[in-house]
Amino acid sequence: MSQNRDPRTNAEWLSDLRGTGHVRDEALSELRSFLVTGLARAFQQSDPEGNLAEDSVQDALVLILDRLGSFRGDSKFTTWAMSVAMRVALSEVRRARWRDVSLDQMVEAGRLGVSASPETPASSSLERLQLLEAVRGAIDHGLTDRQREAILAELAGVPPGEIAARMGTNRNALYKLVYDARVRLKEALQRAGWTAEHVLDVLGGR
Repeated sequence: MSQNRDPRTNAEWLSDLRGTGHVRDEALSELRSFLVTGLARAFQQSDPEGNLAEDSVQDALVLILDRLGSFRGDSKFTTWAMSVAMRVALSEVRRARWRDVSLDQMVEAGRLGVSASPETPASSSLERLQLLEAVRGAIDHGLTDRQREAILAELAGVPPGEIAARMGTNRNALYKLVYDARVRLKEALQRAGWTAEHVLDVLGGR
């Protein structure tokens, strides 16, 4: 930011980024520098070379420019822009975590998440353990193979894009697959006597 001018107001950011020529270029350069500095500071321990910050800001700027109309002015424009960049960076961190992980490993990670394993804390209630067993049974016996793979990978926290890539499908098809799996799981749990409210009550402390 130039030392000879006051910080841009929200209205000036919007106007300049929607402008043309050097006005827009200067605003973009200033915003990019601000975002890179902020992300580099936030991820300095996990990204000492700043590659994550640089790459994330490139994608974030595209989103910011596309969503200028959604900025309501409830905060400073730079705060809003940083929140967009942070979400992009966090998504990239999640994708990187699973980038070299096979679908089988994703599925296994999700299966562990719904298992009442020996390491389950003694403080966990019997009712919660029973519910986890019911969920695991519904997943194992109430879903198709592809639904099971998709729902377990999702339970493991794998980003949708990575799941879709491993399964050879696209995000829209994956969304439909997961939605149908959730409907089946809900119906199976209801048949076993678990209402939606009961499930939320029991799992609320997980």
